[in-house]
Amino acid sequence: MRKLLVLVIFVVLISIRVLYEVFVAANINAEKRVTVKIPTGSTYADVEKILRQNKVLKSELMFSLVSLMKHYPDKVKPGYFVFTNGMNNRQIVNMLRAGLQTPVTLVVYNIRTKEEFAGLVGRTLELDSNKLLAKLNNAGFCKTLNTDTAKILSRFIVDNYDFYWNISEGKFLDKLNAAYETFWNSERKAKAEALNLTPTEVTTLASIVEKEVIRDKELPTVAGVYLNRLRIGMPLQADPTLVFALHDFTAKRVTSYHKEFDSPYNTYKYAGLPPGEICMPRKKSIDAVLNFESHEYLYFCANPDMSGYSLFSKSYEDQMRVAAQYRKKLNALSIH
Repeated sequence: MRKLLVLVIFVVLISIRVLYEVFVAANINAEKRVTVKIPTGSTYADVEKILRQNKVLKSELMFSLVSLMKHYPDKVKPGYFVFTNGMNNRQIVNMLRAGLQTPVTLVVYNIRTKEEFAGLVGRTLELDSNKLLAKLNNAGFCKTLNTDTAKILSRFIVDNYDFYWNISEGKFLDKLNAAYETFWNSERKAKAEALNLTPTEVTTLASIVEKEVIRDKELPTVAGVYLNRLRIGMPLQADPTLVFALHDFTAKRVTSYHKEFDSPYNTYKYAGLPPGEICMPRKKSIDAVLNFESHEYLYFCANPDMSGYSLFSKSYEDQMRVAAQYRKKLNALSIH
């Protein structure tokens, strides 16, 4: 009788231990947190493989037991999941089964081309970058947003966006479009109209200002220079448009080679705005155009002291004098 009692106690203790390991004990193989991406269309076998490859679990067997008990193999959901140290199997399975994923942040910044934008999206979200790029190059799609393939990036506002990793392409574009409509409120549209420019044209000019300026303090001043040139029909003569035309983004210095290249983006050869933006400008650059500094400057050149600031001129003669000093400095620094 005593042996039977001991056996019963032993079995009870073992059962309690097993239940503890299955439902209570932490099963995350990480000190702080671990993340996984479950692609759309994944099966339970795929989930197990992903968890194994990422060394997420301390015990795969215990996880499998809880998964079966909670019917998770029939309810796999895609997404980006973050598990923290201390989570047990029940919590892990509940998160996966309910699809309680953590949003990821798309940081849109310093984008020059559609290829760069699509690549950034593809690296951050589950979306196919090639399919997205094809859409941005599709005239029919661009027309639905009242733009064209050269100006499509002007429809996307530089910002940090939170998305679910497996968001659909349609919902992704809808959110970006909503951000555009929010930014271009009635006040900004009225300011653009006062400049006799459309929001797209303001964005195109802002993209040039963005690439011309090192010190943000000068954004409104440089915007004023270009607006003065547009007003009198003077070519913009913006060096960043030449760099964009050739996609020579590593160029340290604009030369006659750039200026002689025939492209609608060559603002030395062709007056007015180029066909589209040369980058995705920040909000502050767009607002700098809308709230430009009113002055009589028609020229500016990087300060020869290499401070990152510019020297502004009203006359061509003053501009040439500063430009000569700047070229001399570049030569001294062997910047070619």
